[in-house]
Amino acid sequence: MKTVREGKAQILVPELREIVSSDMPVFYNPKMRVNRDLAVLGLAYLCSKLGRELMVADPLSASGIRSIRFLKETDCVGKVFANDINEEATRIMKENFRLNEIPADRYEIHREDANFFLRKSWGFGFDYVDLDPFGTPVPFVESVALSMKRGGILSLTATDTAPLSGTYPKTCLRRYGAKPLRNEFKHEVGIRILIKKVIELSAQHDIAMVPIFAYSHLHYFKLFFVKDRGAKLTNSLMEQMGYVLYCFNCMNREAVFDVLKIKEFCPVCGTRFSVGGPMWLGKLWDEEFTDFLFREAQEREEVSKETKRITSLIKEESGLQTVGFYMVSKLSEKVGIPQQPPIRKVVDFFEGVRTHFEGDGFRTKLSHRDVLEKSCELKGIIERRFKGGVR
Repeated sequence: MKTVREGKAQILVPELREIVSSDMPVFYNPKMRVNRDLAVLGLAYLCSKLGRELMVADPLSASGIRSIRFLKETDCVGKVFANDINEEATRIMKENFRLNEIPADRYEIHREDANFFLRKSWGFGFDYVDLDPFGTPVPFVESVALSMKRGGILSLTATDTAPLSGTYPKTCLRRYGAKPLRNEFKHEVGIRILIKKVIELSAQHDIAMVPIFAYSHLHYFKLFFVKDRGAKLTNSLMEQMGYVLYCFNCMNREAVFDVLKIKEFCPVCGTRFSVGGPMWLGKLWDEEFTDFLFREAQEREEVSKETKRITSLIKEESGLQTVGFYMVSKLSEKVGIPQQPPIRKVVDFFEGVRTHFEGDGFRTKLSHRDVLEKSCELKGIIERRFKGGVR
């Protein structure tokens, strides 16, 4: 065993392996630090909105690091309910709560199947649930939605990004009921498909899970939802589902809400469109929530530098919420730009914003034809500089 410090918490964990796997006796992945930072900041937002003691659930708690950080880094948690079916995990969890001197009346540790743990609390109602499974969150979504209070927030993680991003399209179709697109914004497509599935599963119970934040990093997706109720609101979410038409020849992309309006061929180059979806075509970021995460991250010493960087980038990105984005490297390859220009200059040139999904990615409101025309214009500018001897 060794002691690990993260945020304001310290925990005991088994010696860490180089490769994380689901058969580890107590799951702790240091690469998920940003994920846990965001989970704490999301809870802090709910604290600021509700202004009362909150009941928090951590149904797949493992080492207990999230639960402990929730208690030590926010000031409104009445009690945390930490759960893990693994006997060794619950044993070490108890040690970790004691190590951090958490009063016994502020937490409960359970050893149950996550779905049973959540569903037995229907009448109780959690204000905040952090769901971080190994792989897909799909088997737990309905239980989470039913266990939460109206106005509560779900902090959700998915690590099965390969199917969602198009590496295993049959798995994506089977698990999420949608066809992915393996293009330059494949991770955004994956997130939109995941949002669609969460909304769909909850809608069966007239529960509206409203997406308010989306984030892609390393091997996982991170999403936040606010729970509401009612058929009318749930219907309005369902109406924001649709398809993305993508041309792998010229990179044209179109969002279509009505399946009857799906085009067969790209109007720019005449190549047959590939179709992805159905997926969520609405906003990925609520501006108020995103701004709170950004400001809170900058002010907290216990938050990692990477979390500060990411929240700053997403705050900028949330100001221009398009479906899909462009990559400078792909455009340069397509139109033959001899030297890839810096991303900041490209963003200004295309009147856009950077995206956190890709280092050289940017969003723009320009039409695809305008993007291609300006790319050719940019190519000419760079070529003239080369001929003039400017590097």
